[in-house]
Amino acid sequence: MGAQSKRLESGRFLGETIDELRLNDLFLADVRYPERVNLPLHVHLRPYFCLIQRGTYTEGYDRKTRRCAPGMLVFHPAGEAHTEAFDESHVASFNVEIGPEWTQRMNEFGVRLDQPVEFDGSEIVTLAQRMLGELSANDSESGLSIEALTWEILAAFGGASTRVDSSQPSWLKDAREALDSRLDESLSLRSIAREVGVHPVYFAAAFRRFLNCSPGQYLRRRRFERARQLISDPDVSLAQVATDTGFSDQSHLNSVFRRFTGMTPGQYRTFLSSKTS
Repeated sequence: MGAQSKRLESGRFLGETIDELRLNDLFLADVRYPERVNLPLHVHLRPYFCLIQRGTYTEGYDRKTRRCAPGMLVFHPAGEAHTEAFDESHVASFNVEIGPEWTQRMNEFGVRLDQPVEFDGSEIVTLAQRMLGELSANDSESGLSIEALTWEILAAFGGASTRVDSSQPSWLKDAREALDSRLDESLSLRSIAREVGVHPVYFAAAFRRFLNCSPGQYLRRRRFERARQLISDPDVSLAQVATDTGFSDQSHLNSVFRRFTGMTPGQYRTFLSSKTS
């Protein structure tokens, strides 16, 4: 690290943070950088990866240069000193900083996060885009989704294989049953993976491959389906529906219900009543 390098502590980026979330030893930030600005040599004390959403720039690191453009996913190991020179339009970057708990977890999996890596237009980029969507959603299912996506993304940075068998594993049925039976609980992917006897990396990869969604997305839909059933009973209050189906509150229930149906739970209940009258 050069003597003139600016040291950035956890949660700090040299731009304007539009949205942020601290979750499970991760720090997620949607950051904007102005056009035609050169960032001085600086170093992040924790590793992080960034998904470039908009704009282009040139990055200098370890006597190398990298051209960054929308759709790229770049991993920066802890202590990497780099500069950035932005072009004619502002840059939007989704940055995810990795805490020591995640570094330790990946070390236990045989993955060392100590080398810069970049991906362009790959499946891993799509996973990072889904994580950005979960930052925007930021509901009680987002944590489970972000955890699953993090396992897969960090494994890819370390070069670990996440390939799964072509046939659906038998433990996947047990995993779905575990999620279905705990709709009103706060769940972690690691706990469910441990229960069915597989490593979280393989759990996340197989779940996404065979069910075409993350565990958090699955849980969000199952909670919605259960809530829809309860709403059909006019004697159950909407607040009770939210409690019984694991939503953090009635506002969260409203948000998810709008996403799936375009209606609030109250409007949906009125709609059901009109069909039976």
